Amino acid sequence: MKTMNLFKTLIIIPFICFFSCINDDKVIEPVIANQLNINVDGTEYESINEKIGGNENCDILFINASYYDKNKIDFTIKFDISKEGKLIKVWYEEYKLPLISSQVKKIFLTPNFNPTSTFDVSNFNYDPSTGQVKFNFNGTLYFESDNNAVRNVSGEIEIKSLKSIDCNIAKTGLNYYSNDLNLFSFHNMRIKYINQTQLHRFFSNNGYNIDIYLMGDLWLYPLGEIIFNENDFTNKVEFNKAVGPIIADQIQLISGQQWKNFETSGKIIIGTKYFEKNQKVISGKLNLLIKDNGNIVYKLNGIEFKTSSFED
Repeated sequence: MKTMNLFKTLIIIPFICFFSCINDDKVIEPVIANQLNINVDGTEYESINEKIGGNENCDILFINASYYDKNKIDFTIKFDISKEGKLIKVWYEEYKLPLISSQVKKIFLTPNFNPTSTFDVSNFNYDPSTGQVKFNFNGTLYFESDNNAVRNVSGEIEIKSLKSIDCNIAKTGLNYYSNDLNLFSFHNMRIKYINQTQLHRFFSNNGYNIDIYLMGDLWLYPLGEIIFNENDFTNKVEFNKAVGPIIADQIQLISGQQWKNFETSGKIIIGTKYFEKNQKVISGKLNLLIKDNGNIVYKLNGIEFKTSSFED
């Protein structure tokens, strides 16, 4: 019996060693956290778990991804997208490698006042509880020094977890969704003039501009309706559309863009006033009847807006 047990032991030990060696040699695939697949002017690139990330701040996702090949190219693409998937801006910068002394970084951008006219984000999914985001993208970007030069890019990006940063400013903006027209303001500004009149300006990402002109600060107006017509100069709303040329640069001067002006009448409805991040905020709605040479183009009722006050 002792001889038989020794024989079993001799058989079993090499058997265990054999499988132990197999397990030691097994290739363990890396866990993919973040990934970029991108086509730039017909050339495919892939970046995995390297220089891909971003954060969420004030309901906007700021995402960037890079690719580097010391013999070919060094580029970074950046996306500014609302947490609902509305495109705000795309920025692409590149160096051709190896570098030469006179080479400068080339920056390509979406059009200043109409980013969705040449670029699209699709299949967007964002989970705020985990920070996971994934989407496809496709479109044309313009060289800021010469808008006749372009980069055509497409692909998909996935990030497992975006860091969320506390928003320290009041959230303002304008939005409207219907079968006729969608408006999502990606850039907002306020101007207070010497005579105390004010301008509250909203740029929509599909090329529309809405300006609210006021006699004074909206915080001081009573809740309710301000009715205006096409001939009013203040306490009114103007509705414009960007009609070219394509301008893509970092300055975003409105004077360089050509705009189509419409005739506008309707109501400014002041809904609520409240404090947010120690700022006075006014929210309300716009009901607009928009005409072009007397012909009705749009009837837009219930455009939601939020703007802040100049009052201390």
